[in-house]
Amino acid sequence: MRVADSSFIVEGLLKRKELLEEDFLITVDLAVYEVVNAIWKHQFLMKDLNDGPTYVSILSGLIESGRIRVIRPSPELMQRGYSLAGESRRSVYDTIFVALAIELASELATFDKSQAALLGREVGD
Repeated sequence: MRVADSSFIVEGLLKRKELLEEDFLITVDLAVYEVVNAIWKHQFLMKDLNDGPTYVSILSGLIESGRIRVIRPSPELMQRGYSLAGESRRSVYDTIFVALAIELASELATFDKSQAALLGREVGD
């Protein structure tokens, strides 16, 4: 199990399916909306995707099958994400994934280098 942020899930859906083939990923509910928004952006703004609804259906299927497990953040997780945001001057949108990885003592699957670096600083890597 790894904690996956939105960038990782988008990359897996749109470009590198093998990223989503492990046992399961865990993410916060915010990621679902960010991923669906990214699909919309690729179809309607960037125009490099023709059938966005198909990708939304794939995402739904991954969630329904348990390959991507979506959690609602607990009050403690929200507090940790908020504190990390304050300390690092990053958005809570980013730090909530780091907070979840810390809480679960898990690797963070991300393409955001600064997010990965923040996790490394927090866990002492």
